[in-house]
Amino acid sequence: MDINEYVLERLVSEKLHDARAATARRALVLESRPPRVALRARFGAALIALGERLAGTSARLRSRTSHG
Repeated sequence: MDINEYVLERLVSEKLHDARAATARRALVLESRPPRVALRARFGAALIALGERLAGTSARLRSRTSHG
């Protein structure tokens, strides 16, 4: 059974159309996601928050003992 050129061209054209549509869908999904924050950036932010919390705790303790 021989597939003529026209049918083959139509099949290839459909496959290309489907591939382009799938690529467009993937691009939309990736655009809709919030940007990922690197692990080292999250870890750094956590360390900063911990340092600020500890600094605030020690400042409160110092103010209590100096007024005491």
